[in-house]
Amino acid sequence: MKTINLDIATPEKKIFSGKVKEITAPGINGEFGILPEHAPFTTILAPGVVEITYENGKVELLAVSGGYIEVNREKVILLVETAQRPEEADIETIKRRKEEKEKLLKSKDKKDVDYDKIQIELLREISKLKAFETLQRRKKYK
Repeated sequence: MKTINLDIATPEKKIFSGKVKEITAPGINGEFGILPEHAPFTTILAPGVVEITYENGKVELLAVSGGYIEVNREKVILLVETAQRPEEADIETIKRRKEEKEKLLKSKDKKDVDYDKIQIELLREISKLKAFETLQRRKKYK
């Protein structure tokens, strides 16, 4: 059985490093799959779900809020903003943070020093929310 090495990292920590049979990821032009000896490429990941099939056949889903993926014949590297397993999901907290950022942004003027920072934080919460909503839909069909 052929495998491919997979590394998944966020700015804070390494999420996974090991051998897998298959990876499915959310690209900006749609979902794509990667098997061992896949042709090399690099692309941007959209918020969504990464599906990992391990050597033992176990499948795991991760909600990612976007990032990059680099594929070569021996290794796949996912550099993502956030990656969380279903049991780590706290969708209510994400929704609350998103609403807080939206209210804060409305109270600011575009010329305020922290306006851009708040806007980026809001986009991050929207991406997390989109990833978890996709994860919840996928779990229903598994």
